[in-house]
Amino acid sequence: MILLVNDDGIKAPGLRVFAADLRRITGQAVLVVAPHQQCSGQSHAITLDRGLVIEPHLEEDFFGFSVDGTPTDCLKLALKVLCKTPPRLVISGINDGPNVGRSLFYSGTVAVAMEAAIEGQLAIAVSLDHGDTDRGDGVMAQASIYAARFVRQCLGVRRLGGMVLNLNLPGMPVRRWQPLAMVRHGLSGFDESYSAVQGGSHITWKLSGERVELDSEGDTDAHRLAAGHPTLSVLRPDCNAAEGVLGKRLAQRLSSLMTGE
Repeated sequence: MILLVNDDGIKAPGLRVFAADLRRITGQAVLVVAPHQQCSGQSHAITLDRGLVIEPHLEEDFFGFSVDGTPTDCLKLALKVLCKTPPRLVISGINDGPNVGRSLFYSGTVAVAMEAAIEGQLAIAVSLDHGDTDRGDGVMAQASIYAARFVRQCLGVRRLGGMVLNLNLPGMPVRRWQPLAMVRHGLSGFDESYSAVQGGSHITWKLSGERVELDSEGDTDAHRLAAGHPTLSVLRPDCNAAEGVLGKRLAQRLSSLMTGE
């Protein structure tokens, strides 16, 4: 069984077609668990101040569950409550928008995959670039088929357990795609600004930004995706950056500072 979660909500464009493509192409049962509403940008947020409601959604050719919480809430409830046996892998997406560069730190899509990796699961985060202004449903459908075929190739690859495969797809017809690129995750982001909006008796500040690729960081996920390549980055839920690099020397330095030597 494949567990499919997203952060765009149970009514997100592409969720139903992706679930159907996963079933058809992989031959696996697919359990869909998604937020009740759009929850982009919530990263690893979880709900602690109230209980969560799980609601079934039965439609023609589609069945899934919605949760009135965050994407990470959905993943945790799915693994702890709804899944009677561990899934063969966890898929997060298809996200409506790219998850490259700094976006990873805010992304609910990538956070779901990271949470699954923490539990030892193989997890795949799938995102579709905004690309062409009028990309249309046809591009989402093509991306869904491509992603489902990619997932099929990953089934049963045990050595990938505990890792996240972050797959980003160009927002244009497949015929215009460049070859798949294995790339490192970079820190390209957005040229951000806040605009003031009058909100009744007070002013609110709305964040907006234009995506930019940092030339100084070289050939990374954001650069290749912008050039029309599907990109694949392998991520781990590991925050021990100094280990094996500065570990021993840094530990000795901090120890000397504390002892006044």
